[in-house]
Amino acid sequence: GPDHLRELREIISPSLKPERPADLQTPAGFSRLPTETLRFAIELTSTDQIADLLAMTPHLFRASAEGRAQAAALTALSLSVEVRLTCFERGEAGKHPG
Repeated sequence: GPDHLRELREIISPSLKPERPADLQTPAGFSRLPTETLRFAIELTSTDQIADLLAMTPHLFRASAEGRAQAAALTALSLSVEVRLTCFERGEAGKHPG
């Protein structure tokens, strides 16, 4: 979602890009179930945790040198996690084989 790791992105990037609309095409033979959004907060409590998280994201490669230096100087960081879960069901929704 648009707030996923927002706090980290605000530190490492001079401007946040607007969220791109999701291109959810339903594969043939499937129906899409309702999308759910999961939101929660996490606390990183060390420079190692912050560095590990940054290394797991594409944001590391998009960050400016100044942004990477600012992130490396942090000793703690509160973050928002926001993910969208989209499930697909084989066949028509509500109909199950025999």
